[in-house]
Parts: sequence; structure tokens; C-alpha cells
Amino acid sequence: MHASITVAQVNRDRIDDVGPLYQRLEPSLRAASGWLGVYVVIDRATGDGHLLGLWETEDDARAFETSGAFQRVLADYPPGLLAGPPHRTLGEVVFHASK
Repeated sequence: MHASITVAQVNRDRIDDVGPLYQRLEPSLRAASGWLGVYVVIDRATGDGHLLGLWETEDDARAFETSGAFQRVLADYPPGLLAGPPHRTLGEVVFHASK
């Protein structure tokens, strides 16, 4: 399993817009090849946002960006949601635990 990690600064007065945005984006994310899930975590005090996307393979995670799908997701962000452009990296999940 691989993960895409996107870091962004969310405008603090727009944090409550993020959950509904991803509810709307969920069908297109589910349609992406190899997509396994997503966690969106935001520190309300600072606006520091982290999105962890889970993918079956590294190729699936890379294809989401190189196909333009990542850019289409960003294009759906309402104006003023982010304070600046996000930064995305990829990594292999070497440990995972859940209840």
C-alpha cells in the first residue's frame, strides 16, 4: 500500500468547508484506479492541513497526479479555501494499524 501526503495551509475561517467538499469529491476519488481511502486532518488553531490518500500501488498514486485527476480535485476547491498551493509527496506505507 502507498500513500500520497498533501500538505496545505487552510484559511482558518474556511475549515468547516473542507468536510463537505470532500463529501462531494468522494465519488470521483472512489473512481480512481487503486484508490483505497483518504484522511483529511486540519489543526483548527493554525489551519495546517494534511491529506493522506491511500492507494493500492505507487503507480496508482502517481497516476492520480500525472493523469490530471489531482489537478481536477484542486480545481473544485472553492476560491479562498487555501492560503497557498498544496505540496504533495508519495510514500510506501510500512506500518498500518486500526481498530
